[in-house]
Amino acid sequence: MLHSPPMQDAKPRGALLFLGDYYGTLAAARCLGARGVDVALADTSRFVRTAASRHVEHFVKAPPLEDATAFVGWLLEEGERGGEAAGRVLYPASDELVFLFAQHREALSRHFSLYLPPFESIYRILNKQRLSEACVRTGVSVPATWFPRGEDELRALVASIDVEVILKPKTQIQLRSGAKAAEIPKGGDLVESFRTFVKENPYGPELTAHDPDVVWPMVQAYHRKAAFGIYSLAGFSDGSGKLPLVRASRKVLQRPRKLGIGLCFEGTEVLPSLRAHVGALCKDLGYHGMFEIEFIEHDGDFLLIDFNPRGYSQMAFEVSRGLPLPYLHYLGATGQHDKLAREWERADAWSADGDYVYCHELLLGIVMAGQAVNEKLGRGRSEHWETWAREHRPRLTDAVRAKGDALPRVVDAAKHVRELIRHPRSFVKSFTRG
Repeated sequence: MLHSPPMQDAKPRGALLFLGDYYGTLAAARCLGARGVDVALADTSRFVRTAASRHVEHFVKAPPLEDATAFVGWLLEEGERGGEAAGRVLYPASDELVFLFAQHREALSRHFSLYLPPFESIYRILNKQRLSEACVRTGVSVPATWFPRGEDELRALVASIDVEVILKPKTQIQLRSGAKAAEIPKGGDLVESFRTFVKENPYGPELTAHDPDVVWPMVQAYHRKAAFGIYSLAGFSDGSGKLPLVRASRKVLQRPRKLGIGLCFEGTEVLPSLRAHVGALCKDLGYHGMFEIEFIEHDGDFLLIDFNPRGYSQMAFEVSRGLPLPYLHYLGATGQHDKLAREWERADAWSADGDYVYCHELLLGIVMAGQAVNEKLGRGRSEHWETWAREHRPRLTDAVRAKGDALPRVVDAAKHVRELIRHPRSFVKSFTRG
C-alpha cells in the first residue's frame, strides 16, 4: 500500500483542515471528530462554517491561500516551531492545496503527515490536457476537446470545429478568477472569446513558471442537455491496483443552474465498467487517495469531464453512505494500515437500504420560493423540489445540518443573508433556471 514518507516527529496529533467555509471541510471535521481524531482548523477568519462545529478543537490563524508563497512559508514555520498546527495530518480541500502539498511534499513531510502521490501524478490530474491524455491511454471516454496554444493555432482549428463548444481553463490551480467555464454565444466569435477568456482569467506566476502553456484555455464540445445530469463516482484508491472503493450519484440541481455547484444529488448504482476504468486511470496516473470524478452521459457513453484528487463539496453524502473518505485519508497518512484495511472491508460491504439523497436545504428553499413567485406571475412552472425533499427526508443528507452540531447551520444562514444584502441581483440570478 502506497503512502507518503512519515514525518520525523512522533505520533500525529490529529488532523489539520483548511478552507473552513467549504462544505467538504465541514464534512471532514464531523467525520474525523466523530471517530476520535483531534481536529484543528487553519483559516484567515473564525467566522467560517467549520470553525463553528463542535468537532473542531483548535483554531489556527493562517494567511490567505491566494498568496501561495506566504501560505507555504507560514505552514513550514508552524511545523518548525512546533505550533498547534505541527505534527498533524494535512487535509487537502482544494486543487490549490493538493498542488502545494505535492509541490512541497519533502519539506512538509518533516513536520506533518501527508497521504498523496508524487507531484508529477498530481499535476497530471489537475492539468486537464494531461488528464485527457491519460484517459486516451486507459480507454476512458472524454468529450471532443482541442488544446490550441494561442490564437494562431485556434484559427487553424475553427473551420474543423462543427459543434457547440465552451472554453475551460486547463486547471483551477492559481487561477485568479476561479472561473469554471465560459459558453460561446450562438454565432459568436470563438477567437475573440478565447482572447477575452485569457485576459480575464490570469494565473499566478508560480504556476506559469512551471507550465507556460497553462494560460491557454481548452476548447471543449458542449453537450448542453447532458450537463444537467452529471454522474459522479466518488471514492478512495489505496494504490495497490485493486478496484477503488466508490459511491455513485447524479447531480440533479445546481447553482447557478448552468455550469454550477451541486445543490441536490441522488444516489445511484455504480456502473462496474466505469469503476474498472477509474481503477485503470488511477493506476496509469500513479494516484492513491480520495477522489471525485464527474462524467456526462452522451449518446450512451459516459464522458469524463473532471477529476478532483482531494476533498470536495458534497462529501458528507459519501460519509452517510458508509464511505468515510476523510478518515480513510487520515488512516493512510498515519500508516494505520490494519485499521484502513478494516474500514475498507466495512465500506466495501455496505449496501444501500433505500434511496439516499443530498441537498443544501436552505438554498433549495430559496429555489422553491423563487419558483413559487414565478409561477404566480405566469413566468414558469414549479419543478416540485419541495415534494422531492419531503419524499426523501428519511435518507436525506444536508450540506450543513447535522444532529448535535447546530452552530454551522447558523453561520451558514448568516453568510447567505449577508451575500443577499451585498449582492442581491447576482444572488437571486444564481438560482434562476438556465
